[in-house]
Parts: sequence; C-alpha cells; structure tokens
Amino acid sequence: MKSVLISGTRLLVQLCLLLSVSVLMAQQKEVITGVVKNVDGPIQGAVITIKNTFNETVTNQKGEFSITATQDDTVIEVASFAMEYQEVTIKRGAPMTIVLEYDGQLLDEVVIKAKSKDKYEETPFGRKKKKSLGYSSGREITEADIKDTDITVFDILRKMPGVQIFGLPGFNQSILFTRNITITSQPPSVVLDGALLDQSILNSISPSEISSIKLLKGLAATLRYGQLGSGGIIFIETKLGKGNQITTEEKIESLQVKGNEYTQITPLLESVNTDSDKLLELKKATTFEQAKAIFKKQEKQTTTIPFYIESSDYFLKWDKDYSFKILSTIARIAPNNAKALKAYAFKLEERGDYKKVINVYTRILALRPESAQGYRDLALAYQTNGDYELAFTLLYQIVYNTIPNVDTTAIQELAYNELRNLLALHKTKVSYQKVPNELLALNFKKDIRMVFEWTQPDVDFDIQFVSPERKFFNWTHTRFESKTLLQDEVSQGYAIKEHIIDDAQPGSWIVNIEFLSNERPKNPTYLKYTVFKDYGLPSQTKNTKVIAMKDLQTKVTIDRFVN
Repeated sequence: MKSVLISGTRLLVQLCLLLSVSVLMAQQKEVITGVVKNVDGPIQGAVITIKNTFNETVTNQKGEFSITATQDDTVIEVASFAMEYQEVTIKRGAPMTIVLEYDGQLLDEVVIKAKSKDKYEETPFGRKKKKSLGYSSGREITEADIKDTDITVFDILRKMPGVQIFGLPGFNQSILFTRNITITSQPPSVVLDGALLDQSILNSISPSEISSIKLLKGLAATLRYGQLGSGGIIFIETKLGKGNQITTEEKIESLQVKGNEYTQITPLLESVNTDSDKLLELKKATTFEQAKAIFKKQEKQTTTIPFYIESSDYFLKWDKDYSFKILSTIARIAPNNAKALKAYAFKLEERGDYKKVINVYTRILALRPESAQGYRDLALAYQTNGDYELAFTLLYQIVYNTIPNVDTTAIQELAYNELRNLLALHKTKVSYQKVPNELLALNFKKDIRMVFEWTQPDVDFDIQFVSPERKFFNWTHTRFESKTLLQDEVSQGYAIKEHIIDDAQPGSWIVNIEFLSNERPKNPTYLKYTVFKDYGLPSQTKNTKVIAMKDLQTKVTIDRFVN
C-alpha cells in the first residue's frame, strides 16, 4: 500500500513538472528589436508598447528599441509625437523596421514653388524642413504668424527656437535664450521700434500691435550693443512703425494688452461628478469586507491604471494598508512603464510616502536615463525624505548641466529655484562651501510658486490664471500652438512647468485647466499640481493634488487661493 502511495505521489509530481514546463514554454520570453523612422529619418522617443499590456519602452537617438515579449504577444503599439499611431504585428527572429506617417492634422500647409530650394534641419523627429518647424529659420516671426490665440508677446516668443520663458503669464514674465542659461545668466534686452529697453516692457505689449519679432543672439548681439546685448536682443517692430512721431511712452500706452477680462463661471473640480461606474459600485458597500469582495470581482474584469488609483483612494477610509496594497499593484503589473510608474509616484507624494517615492523614481530613471526631469524628481524625493546631501548633489549637477549624456538646459531655471530653496532651508546639512555666493544669498523667496507636472509630455491642455482684477492669462500646451515646446519635452525628457506669483497684486486668484487630448483609457495622463506659499522661507507651506486629466475635458477650477 505504501509503495502505491509513493508511486501516486511521484506521478503527481511529474504531472506538476510537466504542467510547469508547458506554462513556461507558453510564457517563454524573447527580445524583440527594431528601429522606428519616418521618411526623414530615425525617430527618437517613440513609445513601443506590447498591446494589451503595460510593457513598454522608448526608442533611442537612432530610433532603435528592444522590448521583451512572450509567445502569446502578437502586436506592438507605436506612438510618437506628430506621427500617426500604428499597430504592427511582431516580427520574430530579425530586427523590425517600422515606418510612421506624419499626423496629417499637424502638417503645415505646403506651397509648391518652382525651383524652390528647401533647407533641412536634423531634429529628434527626423530630418525636417526648416519652414515646417513652427518658426522661421531666420529667427523671425511676422504679423502673418501671430494668431488670435496669442494673448501676450510671450505666447509668440514661445514658438521661437532657443527661448526659455519664466514666470506667470501676464505678471512680470521674463525670457532667457537657452544657450545663454548659466547661474549668472544675462537676460536679453528689447529693441522696440528702435528704442533699447529693459525686457520688462514685454509684459505691456499686445500681440495685435506687432508687425514683426526678430532674435539676435551670441557674439553678434554683444558686438552691436555691448554689455547690454550680452544676453541677446529681441527686436520688435510694431504697426506704429519707426517713423511715427510719438514718444516711446505714448507707444507703450497704446500697446497695452486688452480684451482679457474674465467673465466666465467655471465649476470647481470637486463639484464635477467624475466617478466611474466601478467606483460608484464600490461606494455602495456598507462594510470593509463587502467593499473588498466588490473590488476583487471588479479586478477580474479590468486592470487599468485609473481603476487601481480610484479604488486605492476609496479604500483609504477603510484601511490604509489595504489601500496601499491596491495602489502598489501598479508597480507589479507595469514595472517597465514609466508613465504608469509616474502616476504611482504622484499618488505616493500626495500621501507623503517619500521613502517609497525614492524607489519608484529610481526605477523610472533606470528606464529613462536620458530624461532630464528624472534626476530632478529623484532629487526632490531625497530632499523631502531628509537625504539633503544627495538632493543637493543632483540639483547642483542639473543647474550646471554636468550630468553625462543628459541635456538639462530646459529645467535649469526650475532646478536653480529648487536648489536655492534647499540651501535657504537646509544649508547646514549639505556641503555648500564651494557653491557661488549668489546661491547662498538670504533674499530668496517666492510668494506663490505653482508647479505643474504631467505623466506624458505630448498631451494638449490649457492652464488659465485669473488675477484679483479678474484678468485672465493662458499658458497653452498644445501640439498646434506649442509644437516646438512639445518636441523639446519629448526629446529631452521633461513634462513640467513652474509659475511664480511674486510681489503681485494681493487678493484672490483662480487656476483653471482644460484637457484637450483624447487618450486610451488603460493608461491615461495624470497631473500633479503643487502650490507653495512663502517659498524659501521658514513659513513655507506645500499642498499637492493629483488629478486624472481625463476628468478635465471641460474647463474646471482646480484651485483658488489668496496671495
């Protein structure tokens, strides 16, 4: 009898082994490689995703990619800024070549002229005609390029190459030419109809009165205007013209921005019903056990990122540990998906769990080592967790652009503010002895600092600020009106913008947002909105909100505060 039991046990073991082998064979993984390009050349930053999974990667500067797939995987999804989305059958055993077409809605109007000689420029999106880049190859914008949606001069300048804009729209914004950004950056001066002025005049000019804008950079500006031109020159010619016999002061008065009175009534986000059907079903539960049973049943039907985030938020009222268990599912099912992991990190930050945040941002940086923002995100996670020396080192490298093979110029000014903030609050806890004196100056503070971060660069949305005087100012982030900006974000790896209100009119402010993209529901874009008051002072406060962009399909108010 004993020998029969042993034989039965051996048979069961053998059957289990056979079953395990068959499962392993079914799930056997192999690396799929290839290159993504268009008619103009390789495409950097194209997102490659195994269909119906969270497994994804991005192409390098040569358009190359590699991604692991199981034998059950048959299709990859390919998405790239300004290109048509494409699904491609996986080719095994040899590198794939994927050719994308330009998005027809984003193509500039083509005018064919006899014997035209087109000039080209290499970009992360292939070899492009200079005239299709969204700006003039001669660094000039004319009246014909100015649109009704350009509310301020900064909306126009944002379209031009090598321009970095800082500050809140309509309130003492400023400009630096990106190639000039250093710790001691000199701002460009303005020549308005022949008069050399400080660039603060840009805050007073209406786009409707502009005839043309030209940029003069580098040595040429210095030679022509001396020290005043060392930061570059912005030439503006208005419709008043140089020959008009009125004073500069009279010209400035006639150029004032008009027509931006805020008369709308925009609903608060909290008042807009954004609950999914599954969340509504969960809210019917009257006990923790009943809620868990509903969740487990729902999980068998869906595994989207919003499902886990909404469910996790809901379970906070029942059990924080169970809530985190649900949220951490994102890291388990999407370990190679930087967009999903960033949404996970946003929620951890919102809850103040910075030890876990460090691990997530470390993972994201491993997936996207060329991403400038990845180093900044990790630095701030270190700082909030009390690892001040590590935070200081990373921010210092970003400010001085010394991280190997990473271009941090686009976020240098933002990181500069964050480095000065760290030194203002925690100088005694870092090795600050060799830093320039201006970083240690005691006059660093910002009344209100707002930081917007989103999980995917190339999405369309508008941010609107309403001042105490009921004047509105828009910051537009769309592929039609901000194409160059979005291209830079994709190629350099950042999706972040800071807006600062400092020494501005006191009173109540409103922040509105409208999302303008259509996305697939499995892994949509999330926005993290952080507002600081008394930034850089011991009285500094911080408040963070994480918002699903899909909930902003109509304009909503995400914040009201008093300056």
